[in-house]
Amino acid sequence: MYFVGPKPQSGGAMYALEAPGTCMNAQRVLRALQLPRPLLLEGSPGVGKTSLVTAIARAAGRHLVRINLSEQTVCALIIKFQ
Repeated sequence: MYFVGPKPQSGGAMYALEAPGTCMNAQRVLRALQLPRPLLLEGSPGVGKTSLVTAIARAAGRHLVRINLSEQTVCALIIKFQ
C-alpha cells in the first residue's frame, strides 16, 4: 500500500519509463491516481511495483510512504495514514 503526500523525496536512482511494458504500467497507475480512491498494486516479487511508484512519486515531487502488507502488519499502522 502506498501513500503519496506533499513532501518531495531526495536522492535515489532515476527510473527509465521508455520500455513498452513499463510505460503502459506507468500510464495505468497515473490514470488510476486521478480517481479519489486508494490504489493497490499486486504482482509477483521483483516485477517493479515499488520502483514504478517510487519513480512516479519522485517525478511528481511527492513524498511516498510504503507499507508492506502481510500477516504481521498492524492495523493501527494503516489507520494512522488514513
